[in-house]
Amino acid sequence: MGFRIILANQEDPEHVRAIRRLWDDNLRFVADGRYEWLYQDNPAGDTLTCLAVHEEKNEIVGTASAMRRDFHFEGEICRAGIAIDFAIDADYRVFGPALSLQRTLVEKAWEQGLDFMLGFPNLAAQGVIKRLGYRQIGSGVRFSRLIRSRGKLKEVFSQRRIPTWLAVPASLVLDTGLYLQDRLGPVPGEARILSSMDELDGQWQEFWQANSRQRRFQGVQGEDYVRWRYAHCPYKDYQLFALLDGEQLVAFLVFSFEDDIVLVDDFRFRHDRWIKPLFRHFWRRMHGLGHAVINVGLVSGEEMKKLMKEAGFIARSSPRWGGILSNPERDRDWAGILDEGDWYIADGEIDL
Repeated sequence: MGFRIILANQEDPEHVRAIRRLWDDNLRFVADGRYEWLYQDNPAGDTLTCLAVHEEKNEIVGTASAMRRDFHFEGEICRAGIAIDFAIDADYRVFGPALSLQRTLVEKAWEQGLDFMLGFPNLAAQGVIKRLGYRQIGSGVRFSRLIRSRGKLKEVFSQRRIPTWLAVPASLVLDTGLYLQDRLGPVPGEARILSSMDELDGQWQEFWQANSRQRRFQGVQGEDYVRWRYAHCPYKDYQLFALLDGEQLVAFLVFSFEDDIVLVDDFRFRHDRWIKPLFRHFWRRMHGLGHAVINVGLVSGEEMKKLMKEAGFIARSSPRWGGILSNPERDRDWAGILDEGDWYIADGEIDL
């Protein structure tokens, strides 16, 4: 059984149909409009895709892609690829084209001048990614900050065979404590939920220019990227929460909802001192809207874990695995740089 690996042509309808078919058959969820949005409209450039062709059947049976993403580090823009949409038909997952498909994708990424590749594979794909030489970076962490406790207490009481009706009076006491704790002392800045990015027209680029002067390794968050990734996403309703100091934007976060859970998909800040006020203001606003908990998913170094805990979050381990592969023709060891710990990548940059 032989396979050949080819570079996909986005202008070839056969290639596009094959990619969509592989998504439909093998990936958990793919929404309408995702191909055009993610593969063609990305301000960092078109997504790079390799296809595995079964030579005897002349049939496309696998796909793997690298979404282009620009990162900033020490005053320099670095071009990267994030490995996404790895799908192989079930009949060819064992002794099939998986390794050669990913290896060719990396080779094509280096040919096109990318500085490094990032991968956040699921459990099934981790073996392939690791065999290519990706080195683990940071660790996956889920951060949670409770807003209302009744649902969680009912769950805990049920597990411990305590009458669940006791969760009602217990939650009243605990929720009052959470509320009063948050009200201790003033919180700097003025916060607002934005109905549109245009409400702060002109501030986004200035914010990014100031943010990019930090030494921290981070994905470029200019206005074009934020609009594309969150305002124009075709399959999820994101909202923006901004923190201002006078007229100056000093921090923002992107959030969405799952029932009474608030998911923070991404956030950025002008200085570390604004993280705690950002989340305190956000907690108050979500409390007023009646939600139960705020969740933030990160792959990060140790410094960001410390800052999140100081902002009132409880951390628990996540099975998410992150890896990085440096272009051997470049003179930077990105895994070594990230070992220093002053960086983070949020779910919004991973779950595409």
